[in-house]
Amino acid sequence: MSLLLFADTFPPSVFGLLGSVGWVPTVELTVHVRRRPAPGWILGQFRTEDLADGRMIENGLLWDSTGQLVAQARQLALVRTPG
Repeated sequence: MSLLLFADTFPPSVFGLLGSVGWVPTVELTVHVRRRPAPGWILGQFRTEDLADGRMIENGLLWDSTGQLVAQARQLALVRTPG
């Protein structure tokens, strides 16, 4: 299902704060699929809720073309900077 792909392939939201930081490997990813999306575009919103000690927690929401929430995601990832 493409929702699972969309939940993990958006650029990490921490890039908006730190710029391209190098590598952000996923430690854990949970996706709750709420309903089958309507045909058309998927809108995504991802926010880093916690960034400390080289790790981040990011929450994501995905809506379909009718505005229905179709999936929620939560990701724990490491933040690896160059150098």
